Formats: sequence, C-alpha cells, structure tokens
Amino acid sequence: MDSQQVLFETLPFRISSSRYFSVIVRRLLFRWLSLSIISLTLLIAATCYDLRFGIVLLMFIFIILPLVLFIFYYNYALRPEAFYSVVEKSVTITSQGIDCIYNEKTHNILNWSNVQRIERDNKAFYIFTGNNTYFYLSREAFASIEELSRFEKDFLPSIIS
Repeated sequence: MDSQQVLFETLPFRISSSRYFSVIVRRLLFRWLSLSIISLTLLIAATCYDLRFGIVLLMFIFIILPLVLFIFYYNYALRPEAFYSVVEKSVTITSQGIDCIYNEKTHNILNWSNVQRIERDNKAFYIFTGNNTYFYLSREAFASIEELSRFEKDFLPSIIS
C-alpha cells in the first residue's frame, strides 16, 4: 500500500444483493431467453397431446430450475467482487486497482489489469472482471461532484485504454 498512490476515496456505500444479481440475471436471461421460451412452449404444447410431457415440465420447474439457480449462485455470489459489492464498505481507488475498507481492514479486490470493461449507468459504474462478474461502484459514493467528474473524465479513459 505504500507504493500505491491513492487517487480517490469514497464514502461508505453498499448495494442490495437483489439489485446486484438482477443485473447478472438480466444479462443471462436476454442471452438464453429465446431458448427458454421455445422449450417451455414446446413442453406446454406437448402436454396438450400427452400428459406425460406435463410431468416433464413439472420436473423442469421443480428439479432442474432450482439446480441451475444453485449453480448460478455458487458461481457468481461467492466471488470477492460480489461479496464486496453487497457489504457496507469504503473504496480506495489507487493506480494499481481497487481496495475496499471493510471491518477496518483493507482488502485488494481487483487490479486494473484484470478489468475487461467498464459500463456506466446513471447510478453506478459496473467494473467487469469476467462475463458476469463485476464490481459495483456507486456514483453517490464519491464525496463531491468534482471528484466524480474527475474520476469519470480523467481516470476511466486511461483505465479503459
């Protein structure tokens, strides 16, 4: 931490876990929406001809879907980016990456070399380290509007490039 230059420090903030995962679910749903709708429509139509397909549909809803949700949770909720996005923390942005101050301890969350892309929203920055893993950085966490605009206009373009 001595060799890293602290560029920005934020106020304490957090995001609810439902909001965090709604972004990931929305992305996966749009990717797989057509396949899911076609499969469910075919199973419902097949149930009209033979009741056994209704049993397959119920198995899909009550066995396969919860298993997929569990795997989804296990894959994405247990990552450090997800954990430190949903807990109350302060963020220190350095020239090397992002450090979180949680429980009065500093934890290195991500390095700028691991960042794939950064998406901007009117409420936050989504700093993606994988396809569906990201760190949530709230716009309201910055102490002033000047600091937010300096982060967005001066610092982010150098990271993205």
